Amino acid sequence: MKFTAGFAMKSLFCFCVSRLSRTGLGTTVLGLCVAFAYAETDLQIESLTTSPRGTFRIERQGKQDDKGGHLTTFWITPVADPNQRVRLDETSDDPNNWNFFISPDEQWICTTLHEHSQLQSLSLYQRKTGLQFDRVATINEEGEGDSWHFDKDDRFALKGDQEANETGRVYNFFVAWSSDSARLLLQRRSQLEAKGKGGTYLWRRHYFYFNLRRGKLEHTPYLLTLNRAFQHYDPEQKKDVVADFAEPLDPLPPENELRQRYEAAERRLNKVYPAYLTQADDEIRSPNEKRERLRYQQLWLKARESGAASFAAMGSKAERQRRKPLYLADATENRAHEMEDYLAERARYEQENKKAGGESH
Repeated sequence: MKFTAGFAMKSLFCFCVSRLSRTGLGTTVLGLCVAFAYAETDLQIESLTTSPRGTFRIERQGKQDDKGGHLTTFWITPVADPNQRVRLDETSDDPNNWNFFISPDEQWICTTLHEHSQLQSLSLYQRKTGLQFDRVATINEEGEGDSWHFDKDDRFALKGDQEANETGRVYNFFVAWSSDSARLLLQRRSQLEAKGKGGTYLWRRHYFYFNLRRGKLEHTPYLLTLNRAFQHYDPEQKKDVVADFAEPLDPLPPENELRQRYEAAERRLNKVYPAYLTQADDEIRSPNEKRERLRYQQLWLKARESGAASFAAMGSKAERQRRKPLYLADATENRAHEMEDYLAERARYEQENKKAGGESH
C-alpha cells in the first residue's frame, strides 16, 4: 500500500444519489449537488457540502471548453463572504465523482475518489492559512512518493502479509473523524482470491488511523479486534455492520457529560430517522430501499451496542464507565449526521429541480 503525495483524482460516484458500501449492506450517503446559476457568467457553481461549524462550503465550478470538454475547479468558500473563496489545488474532468469529509474542527478535509473499477483512492488535506488547504497525504495503490508510515513497533497490527492472496481490487473508504479531530479512521477493503459458498469472492477489511497530531499511521487494540473479525468475509451475507467510531486522543470527559452527549445524540437520531426512512419511498432505482434501510438500522443498533461493550472492556477500570458512553455518543452522532446531511441535500436538490422545471416552461 503506497501513501503518496500526489495523483490524478477521480471519484467513485457517477450519479446524484449514490451508494457507499462501507458495510455489507451499503449506506446511502451524501451525493447530491445543488446548482446555482450566475447571470453574469456561463459557469455553473455547485455546493457540495458545508463544514460542521457552518463557516465554509466546498463548491465546484465547471465550464465547457470550445471543444466540448469539461473542466471543474473546486473552491473553499466562506459562508459569510462568498467572494473570498480559495481554490483547492485540484481540477477534474469528472466532477460528479468527488466526495468530501470535513473534520469537526474544520482543519482537515478527506476526499475519496474512484480511479477505475479496481481502485478507490483517498487524499488528506490540512488547513494552513485562512481557508487554504494543502494536500499532505494520499492513499494510492499504484503510485510512488512521500509516505505516512506505521511505526516499526506497531504492536496492534495483524501479523503476516496482509496484502497476500488479493486480486488487486482495492477500495479505500472514509469511516469517521474522532470527536477531538485527532484521528481519522479509514478502511481498506480488498478482494481476495478465495471464494465463499455461493461462489462470490471473499473480501478483507483493514481498519487503520491517520494520527493527525503525529503525522503517522497507526493501529490500536480496538482496531485489532475489527481487523481480526474481517480478515475474510462474504459481503453477500449483508450482516457485517460496524458503527462508525474513531478513538479520540484527548482525555475522556466526565461520565455525566458523556451520557448527556449520548442522550442528546439519541434524540437527534430518533428525530431524523423517520424522515430518512420515509424518503426511501422515493428511491425509484431501488424498490426495496425502505426494507433495506429498516434492516440496516437494526443491524447498526446491534453493532453499536456490541461495539460499545467491547471498547469499554478494553479500557482500565477507571475508564470503563466512561468509554461506553463515549462510544455510544460518537457513533450515534455520526449516524444522525449522515442522515441529516442526506435529507438536507435531498431537499435542496428537489428545490432546485422545481426551479429549473418552472423556468423551462
